[in-house]
Amino acid sequence: MRITFSNFVSKIVTLITLSVSLVVLTGVNPAHAVLIDFDDIKHIPADDMFPHFSDHPLTDQYIAQGLLIDGGFLVGESLLDGSNDNRLLGSNFLLLSFVGTLPTTVSMYISAAFDQAVFLNAFGEDGWFAQQQTSGYAGPYSDTPYTDNQLVSFYSPTGISAISLEAFYGLRTGAIVDNLNYDYATSVSEPSLLILLMCGLLMIMLSCVKRADFAVFRK
Repeated sequence: MRITFSNFVSKIVTLITLSVSLVVLTGVNPAHAVLIDFDDIKHIPADDMFPHFSDHPLTDQYIAQGLLIDGGFLVGESLLDGSNDNRLLGSNFLLLSFVGTLPTTVSMYISAAFDQAVFLNAFGEDGWFAQQQTSGYAGPYSDTPYTDNQLVSFYSPTGISAISLEAFYGLRTGAIVDNLNYDYATSVSEPSLLILLMCGLLMIMLSCVKRADFAVFRK
């Protein structure tokens, strides 16, 4: 097979174009998820003889994962195998705040003492707002069968900044949270101006080579 100089240049240009495209694609940051089951912290009561739900407040223990907690306490126990079985117990007003990059999807399993309903309010960017209510007693006109570990999820394409949880009876403790999971959307980095210019120039070179081949063929 006869390989002309223009064919050789065309192959080189194509190879370089593919390489530049690969560089651009490496600017894509894949989505990632965070799961917090609260089992990584050992629950230590202030007094073994008289334990209290408020012995172990949770505040900024998960700041590295982008989460702040207000009005929450760690409850649970250590198992015989050395692992922990913990949950987040909320006061009557529990606030989960997300800092830094905001997640677009948040889900959690909700239980409550006294088979009561839990009301969740989610807040996000640009005034985004959503509400959900778990099953359970919420008055004579809203009495649905209660179940433990009800899955509740929120989604906002612009990001979720905070979620509040309040229980119906308004007692000192309310919602119980486990397996808090939140996802961050895939982001694509802006390609640099130099890369865009290189892509444009390479495409022009490829077009010129193809035209030259066509002119030679016609002769």
